[in-house]
Amino acid sequence: MFSEKLGLTLLFSILVWLGATLFFVFFGSVVLFDPFQQNFLPTFLLLELATVVALYIVFVIFRKLDPSPYAVVKLGVVGSAVGLIIDAFVLWNRDVFFPGLSNEQLLAFTIWMAFAYGLYLLIPLFMRKGNK
Repeated sequence: MFSEKLGLTLLFSILVWLGATLFFVFFGSVVLFDPFQQNFLPTFLLLELATVVALYIVFVIFRKLDPSPYAVVKLGVVGSAVGLIIDAFVLWNRDVFFPGLSNEQLLAFTIWMAFAYGLYLLIPLFMRKGNK
C-alpha cells in the first residue's frame, strides 16, 4: 500500500505543506488573531473550515491521480508526517519564516497547525469510508 506511487505522495505532501506555509507567510498577519481575545474562536473556525475545503480538494485531485484503494489515506499519513517534520524546523526558525508575526499570532498559527494536521489525518478516513 505505501510503496505504490510514493514519489507522487511525497510531492503532494510537500506541495500541501508549501501552500499552507506560503499562505501564512503572506496572509498570516491578516488571518491570525490573538488566541486570548474573544474574537479568536469564530475566526479560527472559519480558517479551519477553509482548511477542510482546501484539503478535500487536494484529496479529490490526488485520488484522480492515484486511484489505488487507500491513496488518500496514504497521503494523509505521509503528508502529516512530512509536514510535521518540516514544521518543527519552521517553528524553530520562526524569525526567518514568519518575521512579521507577533508571538500571539505565532501561537494562533501553531493552534491552527495542530488542528489542521488532525484534519489531514481524519478527512481521508471519511473519504475512504464513503467509497465502500
